[in-house]
Amino acid sequence: MSSGRRDRRGGTTAAAALLVLLLGVVASCARIPTDGAVRDGTAELEQASEIGYIPAGPTPGAEPDVIVQGFLNNAQAGPTSVASFAAAQEYLTRSAWTGWDRYTRVLVLDGSPQLIPADVADDATTTTVKASAVVVATLDENGVYAEEPEPRSIELPFTLTRRADGEWRISQLDDGLMLSTAFFSQAFHLTSLYFPTPDLAWWVPDVRWFPRQTWRTDATSAILAGPPEWLADSTTTVVPEGTSLAIDAVTVGDDGTIDVSLTSPITQATTEQRALTLAQLEATLVEGGEARDVQLSARTSPLAVPEEVEISTPQTVGDALAVTDGTVQRFEGESLGDLDDAPSLAGLDPTALAVGPGSEPVVVRDGDDRIVRLSAAGPEAVMSGKDLVAPSVDRYAAVWSARGNRISVATASGAVQEIDVDWLDSRSVRSVRVSPEGARVAVVSAGPSGRLVHVAGIQRDADGVPTGLSAPVQVGASVGQVDLAVWQEEAVLALLGAEEDGDRAVFLAGVGGQPGTGGLSRALTGIAGPQWVTASVGSGALLVLDGDGSLFSRQTSSLWPLVTEDVDLVAYPG
Repeated sequence: MSSGRRDRRGGTTAAAALLVLLLGVVASCARIPTDGAVRDGTAELEQASEIGYIPAGPTPGAEPDVIVQGFLNNAQAGPTSVASFAAAQEYLTRSAWTGWDRYTRVLVLDGSPQLIPADVADDATTTTVKASAVVVATLDENGVYAEEPEPRSIELPFTLTRRADGEWRISQLDDGLMLSTAFFSQAFHLTSLYFPTPDLAWWVPDVRWFPRQTWRTDATSAILAGPPEWLADSTTTVVPEGTSLAIDAVTVGDDGTIDVSLTSPITQATTEQRALTLAQLEATLVEGGEARDVQLSARTSPLAVPEEVEISTPQTVGDALAVTDGTVQRFEGESLGDLDDAPSLAGLDPTALAVGPGSEPVVVRDGDDRIVRLSAAGPEAVMSGKDLVAPSVDRYAAVWSARGNRISVATASGAVQEIDVDWLDSRSVRSVRVSPEGARVAVVSAGPSGRLVHVAGIQRDADGVPTGLSAPVQVGASVGQVDLAVWQEEAVLALLGAEEDGDRAVFLAGVGGQPGTGGLSRALTGIAGPQWVTASVGSGALLVLDGDGSLFSRQTSSLWPLVTEDVDLVAYPG
């Protein structure tokens, strides 16, 4: 992945705002001065308000475990309080403080670390206190989040040294942070970096987690660094090469304007490039509902951007269709209705349904060895082969499926090609689903390591024809026995998997971490025995079909009213 994280070595305390939020145990590239007065540096003007904490230094005569706990208590409030960083420093020796890399990694924990003190002799000059914890996810130095397949136990040591005055201080500790899932999303801000598709029609999100105080600065640096490796061939770069932040901060003015000062290469940008750069930063830095503007500057000189660019965020276009009683119907509102010029299913054995944007084309899997496109003139075979997985239709009207470890694509012109994917060797594909903007594909596969969910970038030629897939990122590693993955939001998948007791359930898993719940995948409640799931990106609509043919629509987090019964198949476009 390309690095979007700024090097904060030598920076000020506020620049290290990614400390933690419940028991930070270290990590990073930020440096807090060890001499002189505490001062603010590159922190953004907005402050997180979730945490209220009164920092306090060590109590004279405190035992080693009390020193470690005091350090953790102060460190956890660091993202919102320079004073807490200053207090945390008092628990460390000078060398420990200056050698602490806070952002090298973040360990997301199930619960809080438990301290294990050692017996300390009266004349001892050193001792070790261990912090025991259960890790459920990690965050790397670039803000990339990954769930653990299974929770794992760790023990991290804190070495303490007795000073000449008899007081204990932490003299050695591991790089990185530890924080509970309950506080992860308070310390870190889920940020969608947006990169445009090559045709400049759609945004493609890349989810990262950045320190809450400095997330806009970190996000801007990441945008300027370019897309991550897995999206490099599925998106395009609009910022002139060599452009970086002129100062190590993106600030928010009193009027809400987000000021982004860039280095001189931005002055070489064309009018279109400036407009695209501004649009990209607005999409990334201005969150929904905010009334903010982004002002671009070449160092201290404001840049004029006369053009406006309209690029869409990923969203499903069109209604869901369903097969019931041998006919194709449309799902509108909360019920099924007749479809104008509904295609005939005569002579077919429809076992899976897929729809293109705007309800065109409509395709079904006929049995398990043929996929056909439906039309008024009758079904037209587009792909054949034993044990084809359920089809997916992308925005170019290409039909995707797979058999074994081979992914096949039938283009709108009728040509069929196989995509050779090396990371699917020795695996068998169970589900394929293309994202609304056509730049990513979610693949469920089974193999020696079990069932895995991956999302990869789609490589296309100048005509939009798929030519390959990137190396993937794994999603929902903690969800077991996944059969199906569909796009529920622009960077969230709905997975049909199994809970620990083996019961089938629908899970939401983020591509880069699920919002809330510490970023972890979670099972949806209120629906029993799901056998199929389909979703609409942008609306949040989610439909589930059970084994009896009952169709349910998600209304709230746990309320699923019955739409109708005797439904065979259902699918939103995609």
